[in-house]
Amino acid sequence: MAWENREYYRDGPSYGGGGGGLGSLRWLLPRTRLGIVLIIANVVVFFAQAFTGRVAGLSPIVIYGRLDFADAVAFTQPWRWITYQYIHGGGGHLFWNMIGLYFFVPMLEEMWGWKKTLAVYTAGGIAAGITYGIMELVVFGGMAGGLVGASGCVLCVLGAIAVLAPNTQVLAMLVIPITMRTLAILYTVLYIFTIVGDRSLSDAAHLGGMAFGAGFAFFCRRFGGILEGQRYAWKQRTKQRAARREQDEQAVIDRILQKVHDKGMNSLSWMEKRTLKNATERQRQSDAARARRVR
Repeated sequence: MAWENREYYRDGPSYGGGGGGLGSLRWLLPRTRLGIVLIIANVVVFFAQAFTGRVAGLSPIVIYGRLDFADAVAFTQPWRWITYQYIHGGGGHLFWNMIGLYFFVPMLEEMWGWKKTLAVYTAGGIAAGITYGIMELVVFGGMAGGLVGASGCVLCVLGAIAVLAPNTQVLAMLVIPITMRTLAILYTVLYIFTIVGDRSLSDAAHLGGMAFGAGFAFFCRRFGGILEGQRYAWKQRTKQRAARREQDEQAVIDRILQKVHDKGMNSLSWMEKRTLKNATERQRQSDAARARRVR
């Protein structure tokens, strides 16, 4: 990712949307915490790599943390699907990934919130790893070595933004104004060329991560309203069932209280006494909770 600063404009409640010119661009400054936390995590791991011992020229963090399909360790040691996303092969590798993370993640986080953004960021890394594993098996018969780096995660975020806010403008190479949609298309073309011509498994992983981000964002955009409507209807049905259950329970309590009024407590059966006791306890807890809210 060969860019350091980028500008964008917002049209309406979401990023991009068209209608703005270069005069409407403004510097994107990180306004969220997730990107900073991810950068710190990656940098800490990088320095840990540098200052740990070497086994066959590699840090133990790399040996036991990279995503490696040899001898099926990626499946017998499943933590590698996550840890590889925070390991980098060098200073330049780390730097450019962190530049992309610094500028892209806050944009998506403002649209989706940090929890959903982190989940998609991580899932994008897993999708990148799956793509890498498939290509490794097809091209090299499973002997291409391990995968490290946050590139698949970052490009997953890029793909998602390209779908959600395709007209967001950035300055590629610090000079060329370009939309996120165009940037994603250019990366896709580049990766196809390098995959076909150079058999680049890392670029296959990048493409897999970006495709996952774009696909997930498209699904959310296309079906998110339907899913939200179904979730709302389910909550309403749950509330209605709870209200009916409460009405039925109240009817039983009223009948028991009337019996106590007419014949006294000794007329109640063991089950009726237990029902009345449970109802009294629930009411006491409800009153206590209400009192705490008032305070």
